[in-house]
Amino acid sequence: MANARRVECQILYDGNEVGLSGRLTALDYTDNSSGVSDEICLTFSGRDADWLRNDFVPEKEHDLDVTFWLHNWKRQGDCLRYHCGNFTLDDITYSGTPSQCVIRGVSIPAGSSFQTDPVSRTWNQITLRQIAEEMKEKYAMTDLFYWGAEPVLESVEQSSQSDSSFLYELCEKQGMFLKIYKKALVIFDKAVYEPRGITARFTENDFDGKWSWNTTLNGTWTGAAVSYTVPRSKKGEKAEVVDIVVGEGTRLLHINEKAESEEEAFRIAKAKINSENEKAVTISFTAMGDPNVVATCNIEIYGMGRCNGKYFVDKVKQRISGSGYTMSVSGYRIFGRL
Repeated sequence: MANARRVECQILYDGNEVGLSGRLTALDYTDNSSGVSDEICLTFSGRDADWLRNDFVPEKEHDLDVTFWLHNWKRQGDCLRYHCGNFTLDDITYSGTPSQCVIRGVSIPAGSSFQTDPVSRTWNQITLRQIAEEMKEKYAMTDLFYWGAEPVLESVEQSSQSDSSFLYELCEKQGMFLKIYKKALVIFDKAVYEPRGITARFTENDFDGKWSWNTTLNGTWTGAAVSYTVPRSKKGEKAEVVDIVVGEGTRLLHINEKAESEEEAFRIAKAKINSENEKAVTISFTAMGDPNVVATCNIEIYGMGRCNGKYFVDKVKQRISGSGYTMSVSGYRIFGRL
């Protein structure tokens, strides 16, 4: 007799098993490719919520480490591990009736000044990687992973911004993408990720009833007209405004950005166009959960006519509940970047 599929969860609180794992009613995990922190939501209901209220008092700013295992998922006897990651507990809600407790966590050091304190600073002759290294050390993170080019930036100014928002904006401006974990920073160029192989393949029969595909011309571009100001080399000298064109065609995005050089102006323009063009063809669907499908992986859609193609996954929402394990996936069709 075949063994049924089942999911086993482990929830560690400050690295310890305190009884949360066996009392979980639902788990919702949002895995984002960049720009937004990952989130975890753990739900405990009924008598189990009473237990949390009376015998265990979770507190904000403590560490949650969440892992689940899928038994007999794709074939009999297998055991697939999925580590959601480390999260800072930042929100606790009790409600009723029926009694319920919901614990939420985010994958960044929420208890530190990373998201909150405004900082003003100027860097000269520095790379994005070097700035990220300084951030990693400042917040006692353990790792920095960097995939992409490392041009030297002549001057970078942080003006009354939190380190979190500043680093996000700087990465975006330079055509890079930032994913923040509680203990690590990941900075990458999607042009490095998109040529990789396929993690999973889907056709309409794999979807759990709900799916959507869209193609749009609005807000997509064939190139950009860029104006940037050349810094003055001498006191009293008039600043020079330089116009350049990136790409070609009639759908030009007009950009006016501060840049220290023509090379940086090109990088800024290409980053903006590529980011906007990600919405040209998009797809979203729900399906049975697959631990191999994560944000930043590539998937293939086939057997669906014009929807077919290779897609980069921007977001995955994993849900485990009494009704099973499902996921909601959204992404864009990979295109030729400038």
